[in-house]
Amino acid sequence: MTRTFNYGYARVGQLRIAEQTITRNGRVTVNAIEVDGQVARPTQRFWKSFFQRFGVADNVFRYFSPAEVFQRISMRAKDDTLRYCLEQDERGEASLLAVSSPKRPVIDYGDVMELVRKYEGRDVAYEHGVIRSTHVPRGGERPFAIGADDFQHRFVMETPIDGFSQPRIYLSFLRMICTNGAIGYSRAFRSDVSLGKDIGHCISRALESYDNGDGYAALRQRFESAQSSWASVYECIKLYRSLQKTRAQGSVKADVISKFHRLTGNLTDLYGLANLDALSQKRQRILPAKCRVYDLINFASEAATHHADPAGNRVLQAFIGTLISDEYDMEGTASAGCDFNDFFISQGGVGPAMSLN
Repeated sequence: MTRTFNYGYARVGQLRIAEQTITRNGRVTVNAIEVDGQVARPTQRFWKSFFQRFGVADNVFRYFSPAEVFQRISMRAKDDTLRYCLEQDERGEASLLAVSSPKRPVIDYGDVMELVRKYEGRDVAYEHGVIRSTHVPRGGERPFAIGADDFQHRFVMETPIDGFSQPRIYLSFLRMICTNGAIGYSRAFRSDVSLGKDIGHCISRALESYDNGDGYAALRQRFESAQSSWASVYECIKLYRSLQKTRAQGSVKADVISKFHRLTGNLTDLYGLANLDALSQKRQRILPAKCRVYDLINFASEAATHHADPAGNRVLQAFIGTLISDEYDMEGTASAGCDFNDFFISQGGVGPAMSLN
């Protein structure tokens, strides 16, 4: 990666709106902000961290212009000093990442990558101020089988380099037959890394010592149950909408929608409806598709692992994490011992581990 990152300090009153657009209904979109002489595109992490630091909501722009909001905060806040992080890509275009308190510890990109290499991180990816890496827990890979599929233990570390939020660890399984990874992107399978003054030491200690036997046992139980549960129409619709979102954003590289319909069956024809939204959510939850929940998990993880960019990966892994965190709509309604497809979209390829959000 040829991106560079620069950190600096400024007061809110020093932020300048360099470019903005106003829609017909009065909605304001800030396209560029000038800070310390550098014009940069504000990211979602910038706005989220800015609103959180100063206790305002994003709907404030309905009543005040961004410049006026900056001015009022600089006049009223007891301490409006903030640390900012600027990312510059290979084309020289700058993005304004998160802002944070100058007192909050921060670790830069180079130091994180050094730790990732030291602890043999795999499938390293960067997106919008966060580095994601996959690691083997302290207890080892611990191969095991669920039905006909073999798995190994993994965990995923997400480390922010812009000072906003803290490093987080998510439990993960690696499905060996197709090298799809499943990451538990949900609170149920997440651990936050407590930070001290030496953030590098805290991350190093977590990477060296992390293991979670109870968490892996719970994750395994959800996968076992997924193999013996028919997928409901409602669960299929949720995945379909996630796939549509990633395709609309250009985040999925394969034609996954047609393959998805092949997996679930033509649900509109199956139930004689022109539009599945005509069914109530309660009804959608008790009608089965022609696949099991485990198929949905494997399909989403294959798309995320082999056919999506980091943004699409995150959306699809979030679907998986939400799905496995709760009881399935039709839990335990299918017989066990079924063989499952290795691939749904392609017949090969190796990619990073999948994530559960």
